[in-house]
Amino acid sequence: MDFTQAKYVSIIEAALGAGYRVCSIRDWYDDPVKQGRVLLVRHDVDRQPWNALEMARNEHARGVRTSYYFRSLPCSFVPEVITGIRDLGHEIGYHYEDWSLARFDKARAIEMFDTNLKRLREFAPVSSIAMHGSPLSRESNLSIWKHCDFRDWGVIDAIESLDFKGFASFTDAGRTFGQTGANLRDYLRGEDRIDDVHSSDDLAAFLRTGRYERVHIGVHPERWNDSALPWARQWAFDFAANSVKRGLKLVRKAPAQAGPG
Repeated sequence: MDFTQAKYVSIIEAALGAGYRVCSIRDWYDDPVKQGRVLLVRHDVDRQPWNALEMARNEHARGVRTSYYFRSLPCSFVPEVITGIRDLGHEIGYHYEDWSLARFDKARAIEMFDTNLKRLREFAPVSSIAMHGSPLSRESNLSIWKHCDFRDWGVIDAIESLDFKGFASFTDAGRTFGQTGANLRDYLRGEDRIDDVHSSDDLAAFLRTGRYERVHIGVHPERWNDSALPWARQWAFDFAANSVKRGLKLVRKAPAQAGPG
């Protein structure tokens, strides 16, 4: 059974065994060491924040620090979890979606971003942010930066501020680490996508080979469950969501129909 907490631990242990320095987004931005192997790990806490806390504990037990990005909505924003992960030494960031929540209203989106970032900073220092994909939205949440500059809030953006050229990049967004039509917006500038990695075991094996000096992993903690019932529930949710996202991708690629006259 894939996408369990135990499988996630096997990925981290494979990286450590192969000599990778596992680090957070902000740590890499501040000190991009050019020599040696590095694994950047970004957790997008879309739902099930208690899964994120379990992951954070497993990482802490192995001496690594990664990044956890929280949405402003109740399905993600649980202060007890945020402070718990903070106290384990991990980076806390804002998983913003204000552009879509504000229905593309520039002034409202900026106001919401400011308010939500301040609220998160009540529980942890925040110096980096990462866009939430909002797959049902017709526009990317990155669109907010056409109207303001995230640097004005003293943060870096996990997508906009880093160049991932030379990185092998993987995401579990489609419940696979391989290429999938269910991945709508989880892409990074300059990244290399690998064709022969699909499962957690594949990813662990890839890391053991050391084929790439630099690797980035995007993880959604809601997807990783050891218990059968929550695992099955999430599998069903992912199956349905991925079907919708594949349909949206086809619709958005379809040519516009000509109007009358």
